[in-house]
Formats: sequence, C-alpha cells, structure tokens
Amino acid sequence: MDEMITPSKIDLRFAEQKIIFLICDCSLDKNYSFWKLSREQAERFIKRLKHIEQLTWSQFSNLPRASGLTPEKSEDTSFDLIHGQNTAAEKLVEQYYFHFRVEQTGLFRIFGYQKRQFFCITHIDRDGIIHH
Repeated sequence: MDEMITPSKIDLRFAEQKIIFLICDCSLDKNYSFWKLSREQAERFIKRLKHIEQLTWSQFSNLPRASGLTPEKSEDTSFDLIHGQNTAAEKLVEQYYFHFRVEQTGLFRIFGYQKRQFFCITHIDRDGIIHH
C-alpha cells in the first residue's frame, strides 16, 4: 500500500538559511499594497520583518500559527492572488505559498511565497479584505 507523503510547509533545501524578504512582486493594487500602509503600520511591518530575518526558514516554519507561517490552500482566494504575482520560474513545479501575521491581535497579514531563501511578499492584508 502506497503511503501519501505530506509535502513540507517550506522548501527544505533552504531550511537552515536565514529568511530574506523581497517586495519586488508586491501587488500595486491599492487594497493589497505596501504603499497603502500608514507610516506607523509601515514601521511595525519593517520592524517585524527585521525580527523574522534573524530566523532560519526552519525556525520560522516551526513557530505557532499565531506568529508563524500558515500555508495557503489551492482553493483559497489568497492562493490565486499570490500565484498571479509570482514571477518565479519554478511556480509551475512547486508552490510554497503562505501568510503570516504581523499583528497577532489584528488582521494585518503578509502573503507571499518562498523562492530559495527569499520570502517574496505579494500582498498585505490590512483590513481583512482577503477572505479564505
């Protein structure tokens, strides 16, 4: 009997490398863009990213869901939004799409995908616009 292998949350080839954030694939749609954030929100956003960049992919993926990665499912709206912004050549082979929360008590979430050691940010959901 063949056992189904559960794919990992991250690309394990880069599990021990530190995360580097990129915004080059970030949506320009005003509802989902970094540019929609207020100055205060942008400062919190950058502070959180700097904190996360001290972690390896493995450490980040093992954090509790409230402060770590949540994988996106292919049937979710957010999966399609990430896929539409993904410029990686590998996107047809494997997708490591996920989001994480910048503010644990709010709906401030960062969406994106893993491309080698990079976390490519595609969308920022500040107002709970993206629904699963």
